[in-house]
Amino acid sequence: MTFHKLASIGRRKNVVQIVPPKNPPGTHELVSAPLATPTGPGGAAGFHNVAGSQIVNPEVTNVYLGPFWADQTVLEGFSKAIVENGYLDPLRDLGYGTGSGTYLGSVQGSALTAGSTFTDQDAQTTLTAMLDAGQITGNVNSLFMLILPSGVTSQLDPADSSCAQFCGYHEAFSYNGVEIAYAVLPSTACQACGGEFNDFTAVYAHELAESVTDKVPGQGWVADDGEENGDLEAWILLPWGPPDNSTEYMVQGYYTNERGDTVGAWRDATPPPA
Repeated sequence: MTFHKLASIGRRKNVVQIVPPKNPPGTHELVSAPLATPTGPGGAAGFHNVAGSQIVNPEVTNVYLGPFWADQTVLEGFSKAIVENGYLDPLRDLGYGTGSGTYLGSVQGSALTAGSTFTDQDAQTTLTAMLDAGQITGNVNSLFMLILPSGVTSQLDPADSSCAQFCGYHEAFSYNGVEIAYAVLPSTACQACGGEFNDFTAVYAHELAESVTDKVPGQGWVADDGEENGDLEAWILLPWGPPDNSTEYMVQGYYTNERGDTVGAWRDATPPPA
């Protein structure tokens, strides 16, 4: 799969808003020819803020659309940690207009049926219905992580489906005049997406870092070729966790101009938002 093809998936043309497959039948540029690891400072041509679209103080909610295919308790612990315990700190420290935030917990949405397809319009319709019903509340800082059960295929375009062309993506839509950010996270229990729970946490980290820095894809921090900060480090996986268990979780880094491949160090306390 060529980089041009990756940038054509989804409604934001020329922006790579997806996590590419980890093990595609062929190869693609984000995996087969990444920038040097760790990516050096200034290594992404033209990486800049296009129009100020960030999530300043992220408020993250997991929305389960059916039973989680692995250990949901472990995922909940991971979600709280990666949002609150330092992973995103460098983005605040280096002036990217965002940083660590608050994990608000999880909600259970209407369960999807194995074998069904979940389109991007379905994602927006689902969130709209939940917002209308008061099951969730949304504001400029909201980020909803839609977690699909095993056997449900996410579809961005008729020809682009999860476990084939991508392993997750993020988007935003307008609700009552407010841009609401969300990510769609299908199961990674397929060969193209790695097949393991650790691959899922890496995809989660990828989309978290991109959503907070490029809320409306293409209007925040992107490189000249449309790559977001997670794309520039796609599938370069790193262990992350507290000092007494530094390999507890698997994540991927995100790009910053100052440090290249970047991951905030674990800390226990959550500072107040800037």
